[in-house]
Amino acid sequence: MGTLFQIIGSLGLFLFGMKLMSDSLQKLAGERLRSIMSTMTGNRFKGIFSGLVVTTAIQSSSATTVMVVSFVNAGLLKLREAIGVIMGANLGTTVTAWIIVCFGFKFSLSDIALPIVGIGFAMSFMKKISWKNFGEFLIGFGLLFMGIEFLKSSVPDMTQHPEAFEWITKYANMGFLSVLLFLGFGIILTLIVQSSSAAMAITMTMAAKGWIGFELAAAIILGENIGTTITAILASLTGGTNAKRAAITHLCFNVIGVIWMLCVFNFFCKGISSLAEAINTTPNDAQGLLTTKLALFHTMFNFTNILVLVGFVPMLEKLACILIKPKANERKSTPYERLEYLSTHFTDIGELCLFEGQKEVVKLAEMSTKMFNGFTDIFQKPDEDLSDQINELRKIEEDCDKLAYALTNFFIQCTSHELSEQSTNTVVKNMVIIAELEDMSDCCYRLITLARKRYRKQFKDHMLQSPAFVQFCEEIDKFLLFAHRMLLQQNITSEDLENAIKTRTMLDKIRKSIRKEVIAEIELGAASAKGGILFIEILGQCEKIGAHSMNILEALQNPSMLFAGPKIAKGQPVLQN
Repeated sequence: MGTLFQIIGSLGLFLFGMKLMSDSLQKLAGERLRSIMSTMTGNRFKGIFSGLVVTTAIQSSSATTVMVVSFVNAGLLKLREAIGVIMGANLGTTVTAWIIVCFGFKFSLSDIALPIVGIGFAMSFMKKISWKNFGEFLIGFGLLFMGIEFLKSSVPDMTQHPEAFEWITKYANMGFLSVLLFLGFGIILTLIVQSSSAAMAITMTMAAKGWIGFELAAAIILGENIGTTITAILASLTGGTNAKRAAITHLCFNVIGVIWMLCVFNFFCKGISSLAEAINTTPNDAQGLLTTKLALFHTMFNFTNILVLVGFVPMLEKLACILIKPKANERKSTPYERLEYLSTHFTDIGELCLFEGQKEVVKLAEMSTKMFNGFTDIFQKPDEDLSDQINELRKIEEDCDKLAYALTNFFIQCTSHELSEQSTNTVVKNMVIIAELEDMSDCCYRLITLARKRYRKQFKDHMLQSPAFVQFCEEIDKFLLFAHRMLLQQNITSEDLENAIKTRTMLDKIRKSIRKEVIAEIELGAASAKGGILFIEILGQCEKIGAHSMNILEALQNPSMLFAGPKIAKGQPVLQN
């Protein structure tokens, strides 16, 4: 029992070190990794490269495939493009085996692991963010290989346990049936530890200690390739049809690879053994040779599987569509529902998931703009009952509130993981923008209710159809589109901001001019008092929309400005009369 707990503790140290390495690498190169993820929508070869690079960096194929499932579910990635990324992720995860071989078995890091942790700990206190992140990387690096050292010492030598050796030998000498048994063991092992990297470390340690030979260890590795797909499958359960198809494609890709590999298993193993012996620089190191064979088998299997199946990506896509049928009552998911799925499974990758969060912020802006356009369409038809259109806009406003709430929680969850300084600024900026967009959607819905009140009360006035007010609404719409374009770019120049300020000043002058005209008409009796007051309130809500748009533009340039003190009270315009 003591040995079991030692193995579990060693695995815990190994996984913690790997997670620390992954987090620090994301902070060091998070922006570049997000750029890679954002350019995945090319051909399948670009997808393979993207999956390879991202998985190599974050050292987790499961994280990459969950990310891909999320992107497909959100409509940011097509299923065919996702298949290429999944292929690259399978190849990228083989880097872990080579790290273990090169540093965990060929070299003993027990004497230098602690000094590495000490150096990293000292660097983690430096003011320069990049040095601090590199220090955390060194800590993770040291802990990872301390975990391997503890794992090697925890697993007993088979020569000292003849009874266990006899039991394993009983199941190891059953020919092809033994291969299938140990393949199943690899699937179960990966399902238990929920990490193909940890399962790989256990497999290599068992082989190095003499518990199993190369062929059986290779069979376990094949099982691990199937077992690692469970994470994406579980993540897809709450997603839509496309999310489930992306996850099942990952499973199909690996299962098909294992099937054809079993057909040539003995031949492939002999070829790997010959290749490993040819490149081995220490022929007397039997343990090092065995672990090299396993790492080489893992890499060559996944690489060959990509070569075999890369030409059949359209067929894999069709297979996924056949296996996962859309539900008869399935409707298109709203942005809120997509984000709810994402926030449940995706925020553990704090740096990389910001890309998806920013896309949803843009969708929130699109929904707000759509509501304002709905208002301008309604007020131009004062004699028509547009209840159906108003109900649709009310549903959009409800989705805006849900999406804003979900996005806020999403970014808060992202900050529960340490982020780089640039990513932290991105989170702050998005939190400010979300609040402004939510207030803007509330203003738009208030405009819609005022337009409905005008129809219900039958205010027969001409003011809402006046050329000045129509021009005012058109200018606000242009201002909203400008803010939306800057939000897509995630950047605004000083010149753009100056132009925005001029536009806001111009809008305020138009509003004041219309307001004075309305007041004059009420005093002269040319307009009803109630109709005039309703119109003035509409002008006020339009002003607030312009104010929130301006706040968004200023947040894009410097989000900290809006935390120095609110420029406007809730629902009050920036520029006063």
